[in-house]
Formats: sequence, C-alpha cells, structure tokens
Amino acid sequence: MSVRIIISTEETRLKFGQRIQRCYGCFVAFYMKDMWLGEDATYYCEHCKDDTMFHFEQFSRVLDVSKLPSLQTDKEPH
Repeated sequence: MSVRIIISTEETRLKFGQRIQRCYGCFVAFYMKDMWLGEDATYYCEHCKDDTMFHFEQFSRVLDVSKLPSLQTDKEPH
C-alpha cells in the first residue's frame, strides 16, 4: 500500500523550479526557475535565449508539473 502526499500546485511549481538543467547553448547548469524554454523543448539560460522563448514563470504556469514522475511522492509504510 502506498500513501501519496498531496501538495499544492504552487508548491509543486516551485519544487519543479528547483530542478537543475543544463543550458542547450552553453551547457552550464542552472535552476529551471532561471531558464527559458525553446520551441523545440530545449532550455536556455538568460545569455543564450532569444525573443521567441518563454521564461519559466510563463511555461510553468501552463504546464501540469504535478504529472511529472520525478515530482510524484510515494511513501511505502513500514
């Protein structure tokens, strides 16, 4: 039996923003909250982005981050 911990949408979005991702342009690692999403589903830093990309604040509000497997919290009772 597993117990699922439910957290709010905003908490989930903030947790997603704390993930680390490498910039596709310069390959330096950044927090997701500091990145821009390109049209081809790649992430870029502030220095490598262009005007067609969406900042984390924009794309994370329309993305259902609660569906991401890495943000699912299952705890097995002992």
